[in-house]
Amino acid sequence: MSSTLDARARMQRLVSESSPAALLGALAAVLLLGNAAVQETGLFIDQAIGGLVYGMILVMISLGLALVLGLMGVVNFAHGALFMLGGYFTYAVMADYGLPFWAALLIAPVGVGIVGIIIEVVVLRRLYGKEPIIGLLATFGLTLMIEEAARFIWGASAVQPTKPEFLTGGTDLVVTQVGTYRLFTVAVSTVSVAAVYYLITNTDFGLSVRAGVQDGEMTEFVGVNLPLRFTAMFFLGSAIAGLGGALRVVEFGIDPGAAEEFVLLAFVVVVIGGVGSIFGSVLAGLLVGWAQFLVPVVLSALAVVTGVSAINVEGISDLIPFAVMIGVLLVRPRGLFGEEGLLE
Repeated sequence: MSSTLDARARMQRLVSESSPAALLGALAAVLLLGNAAVQETGLFIDQAIGGLVYGMILVMISLGLALVLGLMGVVNFAHGALFMLGGYFTYAVMADYGLPFWAALLIAPVGVGIVGIIIEVVVLRRLYGKEPIIGLLATFGLTLMIEEAARFIWGASAVQPTKPEFLTGGTDLVVTQVGTYRLFTVAVSTVSVAAVYYLITNTDFGLSVRAGVQDGEMTEFVGVNLPLRFTAMFFLGSAIAGLGGALRVVEFGIDPGAAEEFVLLAFVVVVIGGVGSIFGSVLAGLLVGWAQFLVPVVLSALAVVTGVSAINVEGISDLIPFAVMIGVLLVRPRGLFGEEGLLE
């Protein structure tokens, strides 16, 4: 209940602090979405669900990044590589060892979490309190190493395990049909993100880590083992990124390039949501996912209404996350729910 009230208060504060131009832009977006929903109802719903699935994957990877960056002050560029490893570990468990999907869905995130522990203990523990650029350079090097290791073991081509038979069908939503696996991805992602968000914001563990970042000496003075808590936090962030990779590889496959592709998107999501805000990362991930899938539909419908075919720009979806980031930063330089001066 307290998390719900806190989220509502943040949304109300965001609206109250928004400029008239921003509110007018939001109203225009709603009208454009309404027009698209009327013009192409089936396609709109299908894309909305696709955006929700994609957005939840972005939330899972960006949530882990936000935990490490916002709570621990380390810019972990290797987070995309951990997401990629989640996909590869899932493929290995299912294709190489013949274990079922359910086993892979448990083993892969734990395996990625263990890799995260190794990274935290061996590399990042030496960087706490240092300039963020040092952590960025160190983890960028780790990303390159993990990418090359993946190419050596699994090859440069994309790999994809066989989708479980009971998740291969579709669910009829009257105006369109949605893949069962997509609904499964949304369900698993929602439960995982809600559990992590609750752990960070409403338990002694999450509060002690946040206190340790603000005043480590005093936190350890009252008996909190901060190195152990930080390692556990890094395991949690790595495991949820690995779970995101595990869910994605079954439907779309994975290749070594996914490490850099998704870590860039994760940084975009964290910047939009606001560095240091877990709630902001969740909201921004959904915003980017929906925008990337729905903007082409909106433009297509607008082209039909206005008769101007040039409005329907092909290939625009790849630019949408960065356009959303620029738009948000122009209105709110610290992001939607960011904390000013967090990394200063």
